[in-house]
Amino acid sequence: MIRQYGFGLLLLPLCAYFAAGIEDYNATGWIGFLVHSLNLLPHEAGHFFFRFFGEFMMFAGGSLLQLILPGLIAGSCFRYDQRIGTQIALLWLGQNFVDVSIYAADAQDRALPLLGGLGPESHDWYNILMMAGLLEYTPLIAGAIYFVAFPCWLLMLVVPRWVW
Repeated sequence: MIRQYGFGLLLLPLCAYFAAGIEDYNATGWIGFLVHSLNLLPHEAGHFFFRFFGEFMMFAGGSLLQLILPGLIAGSCFRYDQRIGTQIALLWLGQNFVDVSIYAADAQDRALPLLGGLGPESHDWYNILMMAGLLEYTPLIAGAIYFVAFPCWLLMLVVPRWVW
């Protein structure tokens, strides 16, 4: 039984590391740099693919695809009984929720550096929350996004119950 759940238990320190939610990506060392760089590609691709659905979706598309991609990978791995693949994808999905929450939490301050030296007017979450009239609820929204990581990581731990 320990062998069955061992891999998920080995991933728990990474969950704790990601849950710390270091807001300064430059201070997270090589793990933070590597993971954030991995997340950047689907994030930027999301802007391209969702721009066809209007300005709001163009801004939201980056974070959406950043969450959809690991979710699809987790679902596919689960469908084909790939336990370790499912667990890694769920770890990544949870980490992406933390990553998106950090970006969302910055909506009012707009202090995070943006790719290509774009100005604060290009901040995705500022624009999303301004367009939705929810900018004043930034901390609540960012906190809700953050806490979705924990059910992802809980699923990561219990996946061996369903996937052999």
